Amino acid sequence: MRQIGEEDLERAARVLVSTGLRVAKGERFVVVGDAESQPMMAALEAAGRAADAEVSCLQLDRLRSYSTNHSGERPHKVLPDGVRRAMISAQASAFVASSPHAESSMREQLLHVVGACRVRHAHMPGIAPLAFATGLATDFGQLDEWGRAIARRLELAREITAESAEGTRLTVHLAQSRRWIARLGRFEPGESVSLPTGSIVTCPETISGRFAATASVGEYFGAREGLLPEPVVFELVDGRVMNVTAPSCPQLVRDIENMLHVAPSSDRVGLVVIGVNTGVGEATGDASVDLQRPALHLVFGDPMGRLTGANWSARTSFAACQAAGAVRVDGDLIADEGKLSTS
Repeated sequence: MRQIGEEDLERAARVLVSTGLRVAKGERFVVVGDAESQPMMAALEAAGRAADAEVSCLQLDRLRSYSTNHSGERPHKVLPDGVRRAMISAQASAFVASSPHAESSMREQLLHVVGACRVRHAHMPGIAPLAFATGLATDFGQLDEWGRAIARRLELAREITAESAEGTRLTVHLAQSRRWIARLGRFEPGESVSLPTGSIVTCPETISGRFAATASVGEYFGAREGLLPEPVVFELVDGRVMNVTAPSCPQLVRDIENMLHVAPSSDRVGLVVIGVNTGVGEATGDASVDLQRPALHLVFGDPMGRLTGANWSARTSFAACQAAGAVRVDGDLIADEGKLSTS
């Protein structure tokens, strides 16, 4: 895994500020972070100033709220006064602070201000430098163009097949009643975009075969393992996981099996994910990034029914990602070895 330096962060920040958030001269750009994310804050500040914007950088572990008599020590249960005041007059913003669960209400308040004040917002709670540098490497205009080209090919698709040298052999059948959701990083006033991004997702009607996760898995066990040392193989029948194997990772297998048995639908494939972000040049071990790499990935559990049209739900959700592999839509190749075929 490559080391991330200052230049990598600066390059990603320039891409986000200029092609994603499209920060213009004279606009107010707010960056919210903390001591842990200071290198990313500095990169975003530099990119904002290069765009001739008025930049405000706010570090959560240095802020206090006089209106609520908050001392300034974290966790912040309420959005600090300084952040609220800055956001009210901002046109664009980015959040890169760590994300303790105890601050979830504070982050919700931030997103409410984003909507109310029509701010273009990049939301990256807890993002690591590797995810920042790798996941934001692609020009957002190009990402949107490539993603929409793939989305058009998926709109009327009935079958997707996936295979890889490591053992993936999957057949996915799609229902016309299900909707494809494009996550391509389009920033509009009053909207928040979670980053990294660059994928198109839906809930399958049925899916069967073998899926070899060779890059990463989500949840706490995925964060612990990082880049997978060997494939984690899921045997699927009619959309449910029948077996999980990874001989040299018994603890990981136990953790995955426990997650699959939390609730009756936890073992179902909730989402099929087609990654379209070609800037993710190699697997990183971070599922939030690897989900965007051109290949087919799976999410077990929650099918995002409100968006996809699925008529079932699950209380759990975790991703399983491939490093590479071939993806065909109704027989036509759309991705292979980390590259897209959009023609």
